[in-house]
Amino acid sequence: MKGKVKIGMLVIVGIVILMGCYHKKSDYSSESNMKLESNQTPAIYPENQEQANVLKDFPDLFKAAVESNESVKDIGMYVIPGLLNTTSVTSNEANTIVDCKSMTPQGVTVVEGYVLISAYCHDHEHNSVLFVLDKDSHKYLKTIVLQDRSHAGGVTYDPKAKNIWVCGRYEDKAEIVAISLANLEKYDLNQKVQPIEYSQRVELPQLKRASVITYWNQAIYVGYFADHEEGRLEMYPVDEDGKMAGKLTKEQRIRTTIDLDKSNEKDTVVRELQGITFFKNQFFITQSYGALKDSKLLRFTYDAEKEVFLDSDVSKISDFPAHAEQISTYQNELFIIFESAAKPYRGIEKVWVDRVLSADLNKLMD
Repeated sequence: MKGKVKIGMLVIVGIVILMGCYHKKSDYSSESNMKLESNQTPAIYPENQEQANVLKDFPDLFKAAVESNESVKDIGMYVIPGLLNTTSVTSNEANTIVDCKSMTPQGVTVVEGYVLISAYCHDHEHNSVLFVLDKDSHKYLKTIVLQDRSHAGGVTYDPKAKNIWVCGRYEDKAEIVAISLANLEKYDLNQKVQPIEYSQRVELPQLKRASVITYWNQAIYVGYFADHEEGRLEMYPVDEDGKMAGKLTKEQRIRTTIDLDKSNEKDTVVRELQGITFFKNQFFITQSYGALKDSKLLRFTYDAEKEVFLDSDVSKISDFPAHAEQISTYQNELFIIFESAAKPYRGIEKVWVDRVLSADLNKLMD
């Protein structure tokens, strides 16, 4: 009799364990009531004013992004979600949900009423993502999972065709991918656990990597920048329907030595250029040199016929905190994102920026 009781208890325990395992898996299914979303708590500074205070050592930025926004909601700042925890996937298969602790922001752009942030897993274990924020309320709305683990170094928007373009990489080749605004708005990871669909994939054989991207005057500008090589900025026109054939129509080069300790060396190099954007007849570039070194914002007057931009073409330089990444323009604002508050850099910086900053472009140009 005792033997039968023991067997019965073992069977019951086994059933309970199996039910627990099944329940844990179903938590991640589309039928679960559990909401899949990324962390929305600031990684470093609990209050916006604390973030603002550490920018005082950067006069141009402080004037344009803090003093100009004193009466604006959240001092014009947007908390970068997902720095502590991001919901993503490990593959293109449904129901493979993971929590990524090392998601690293790279790109930022404004899309209609949204602010989009691109980010990649620094450990290269999880798919890259787009975070969607409400531009007016500054609230996090959702996470868009991309189809691979590429660097997602930049994101931009074609307002005519209503396409979002993201830097990517496929089979070791540079590419950019397009996501329609309609598809982005209807995407819901809670309804179907899989990456978002792309409307276009365009290979860029002329580039080693798509490092930066921006849309301007019905064309996509894509750049590749690396140590000891000239920066290359390539222009690819898009038609009225937003289609891009990947045909290069213009290539320009950027050579600067401003960031180097030995700027009088014979061979000039481009080093760590992270973002580019246009405003009126000007273009801006962010330059970043890694940990504990200030980034820079370089301003040029744009000339479509110019083949090479040099130090002498820089009209203004502004110091920024370390790890500045993409910049993008929206009306008279410059949106700026930094990667310094991501896990890989959180313990080594002296100044962190865990928010997207919006700066008055006219003040930056003074």
